[in-house]
Amino acid sequence: MKKKIGIIALALTSALLITGCGVNGAKKETKEDSKTSAAKAEGLEVNLKNGYFTLSEKKETSDDTEYIALEVNIKNTSDKKVYLSEENFALYQKGDDEKIKPEITSDFTTSYDYKDTLFTELSEGKSTTGTIVFEVKKGKTYKLAVSKTSLSLTQKAKDVEISVDLKKYDKTKTNFTEAEDALAAYIDVVFLNKANDSYEKLVSTNKEQAIETAKKAFVKNFKDNFMDFRPSDEQASAAYDQFREAQAKRSSYKLTTVGFYDNKALVNVKLDALSRENISRLIGDYESAYLDATDDYDYKKAEEDTYNKYRAPLKTYEKRYNRLK
Repeated sequence: MKKKIGIIALALTSALLITGCGVNGAKKETKEDSKTSAAKAEGLEVNLKNGYFTLSEKKETSDDTEYIALEVNIKNTSDKKVYLSEENFALYQKGDDEKIKPEITSDFTTSYDYKDTLFTELSEGKSTTGTIVFEVKKGKTYKLAVSKTSLSLTQKAKDVEISVDLKKYDKTKTNFTEAEDALAAYIDVVFLNKANDSYEKLVSTNKEQAIETAKKAFVKNFKDNFMDFRPSDEQASAAYDQFREAQAKRSSYKLTTVGFYDNKALVNVKLDALSRENISRLIGDYESAYLDATDDYDYKKAEEDTYNKYRAPLKTYEKRYNRLK
């Protein structure tokens, strides 16, 4: 069963954070899998719990490389403390002994409150679970090597090694497209008043609540355009309905997933739509035109006249846009 996605609108013109994406390519561990997904050596037990392909807007890949995030559980089975850091982890491609070092975790996280629990101090008998990221070549098989480090050791302990087959995690790449589909549904339904069946399937954010939140933000912004004539909530709401109607007719957008980590996706939004800022300027132009035509400097009447013609600024903006296309 797919997990629905919660959407946090950061800025409609830049990027939106999508949370709760299911790692759909992961499968439950079977007896056959357990032979390669868990291993132990003297004083250290390692379990590869999960894996998924990840993205970062800070990191680029070539045509034949990508990033894999591996969720591992480390247990200290010795009677001494174990200290874990990036230096304890490495990846080796099958048939190649060149060490692949982990990526910096913070380059992949999509939220500032993320805390890495893998690199820590482990007392005897304790365990920890966390995620480590590597740049890999597509379709290859690797071995994850975990070394034990303890200040009390005088000799290096044998590494724990676990096989990592990238093909096992190919299905997790659907997280990227599902994030885009969910956000497209959110934009269509909430901002453009369009039907999109994917909303109920992919988005967990309450539809009515999301629409009401967007409406309240517009109403506040709309009222702030007027100083002497103050539209009522009903009048501002009617203006919002007109705004959405115009928006739905001429807006377009392109979505690109630029980040995915820890069940969160960062989706970039390239939006071609009506701008409230430009419409605000047009409202000012209409007020000025009224004052110039009447020469009575009655700002309240000018603003009220502009409100009554609010649909006209929308059409004017559309015409100006079409001339620039």
